[in-house]
Amino acid sequence: MLYFSNYRQKLFIFLLLKSFFMMALLLFSSLGLGPDESQYWTWSQELALGYYSKPPAIAWQIKLGTLLFGNNEFAVRFFSVIIAFFQAIAVFYLALACRLREQTAFWAALMIALCPIGIFGAFFAITDGGMLLCWTLASILVIQSLQSHHFPNPFLLGGVICIGAFYKWSIYLFLVQTALFYLYFFPLKAWLKRFLFCLAFSLLAFLPTLWWSYSHDWATFKHVSATLQGGHNESQGNFFSFIGAQVVLLSPFLFSLLLFSYLAIFQNLKQQSYALLFCFALSIGNLLFFSLISFFQKMQGNWILFTYPTSFILISFYAFEWQKKAKKWVFWGLSINIIFIFFLFMWPGFSKNYRKSPFKHNLAWPELAEALEEKGYDSRYHYLISDKYQTTSALSFYSKGQKRAYFLNLEGHRKNQFSYWPSFQTEERGKKGYFVWVENAPFFIQKAKEKKQFYAKTLPNYFQSVHYLGLVPLLEREGEILKGALIFECQNCQLVWPTEVEKY
Repeated sequence: MLYFSNYRQKLFIFLLLKSFFMMALLLFSSLGLGPDESQYWTWSQELALGYYSKPPAIAWQIKLGTLLFGNNEFAVRFFSVIIAFFQAIAVFYLALACRLREQTAFWAALMIALCPIGIFGAFFAITDGGMLLCWTLASILVIQSLQSHHFPNPFLLGGVICIGAFYKWSIYLFLVQTALFYLYFFPLKAWLKRFLFCLAFSLLAFLPTLWWSYSHDWATFKHVSATLQGGHNESQGNFFSFIGAQVVLLSPFLFSLLLFSYLAIFQNLKQQSYALLFCFALSIGNLLFFSLISFFQKMQGNWILFTYPTSFILISFYAFEWQKKAKKWVFWGLSINIIFIFFLFMWPGFSKNYRKSPFKHNLAWPELAEALEEKGYDSRYHYLISDKYQTTSALSFYSKGQKRAYFLNLEGHRKNQFSYWPSFQTEERGKKGYFVWVENAPFFIQKAKEKKQFYAKTLPNYFQSVHYLGLVPLLEREGEILKGALIFECQNCQLVWPTEVEKY
């Protein structure tokens, strides 16, 4: 019989209950797949060594879920619940590796389980989940080795980094920061050889993507380069909104505790163990580095989620072992998180302010599938088209028959995965297609007339005949269309392609 301490038992039971609750939420929630989730599902239907914008692990993860449970929303998101369960367990053992008390480790694990990172990471199918778990496991390996002033087993650490890189390449920042830490505290000859072996082994994760990208005009690396340069819009800093996003991700109380923990450790650097110094270096280093970049370039708030496994160690250490009066802030922070997340999940059901709903892109796709059937769409004989990859992805998942839709780049948008799959001009000759444009309020009302005229003029360049089938309200409230679609019937596609754009 396995032995569990009191805090281990509490954590295991709590995480088990949370997992069951999240699975129930997956089954009964009205929140459909988001654009990225639908896109990853389309990838899972075309398994490959790499994809346009991300490494392949998220597609493999979703494929396994759909093999177990079928092509449905629960299957797409199932392994997110499992990964989130082990993520909290990993943070618990990370705290123990830092030689903190089990109570401290328990609260660190509870924080990551109940913050938006842990809840949304357990609900949505995103690439951050697998990478974040590998980041935490890599931190455990390094901290265990720091106790004896050694570098970890290079093949074990390299293997963990390699798995994480199959989800997201940002995990290589971990090796950069680890090398800087060892360079500061230990002689170079004591660890360099092991580090180089570790780096070389971890880079094996690049080989599949390298081959796919080489076979597709280096598309992945061009996309990553464009993203790092701020995309194709004018690059503007967003420091205050970036910091605000971090406050939301943690709650004002927990973010304040994190700053206090930075100050406490900085003022007592010589008294801290290598383990806590390593957590401190990873946490504050990432936050400062990306905050600095946000002065000059727009940064998404969720781009530094890997900062927080070690950050929760610092918060829990400060509140439960350093300044114990501060632990009430942890309770307040977790309470705010629970209330905040509850209202976010409830928002689609009761909020009148649909325009500000963070989940508006997840709603009403089944209604579009019904509308298409009413217009005559039959997946056995017809196909679907859109000029946005997000809509193309949703059409692929939610249409009857779940047949992959096609992307027709009418307005010069950047390339995407659909740009590298066969087009309807080569696969659907002689068949009827349905072109769909979908938008949310307020843009739907503002742009519907303009878009109708644009498509009525532009689509005939690619089809022998085009018929407008109407405006379809997908979601209405008090007589206002909150989400709607324009649908066109397109007959006999021509061997004509839009002008190729060099946007990645």
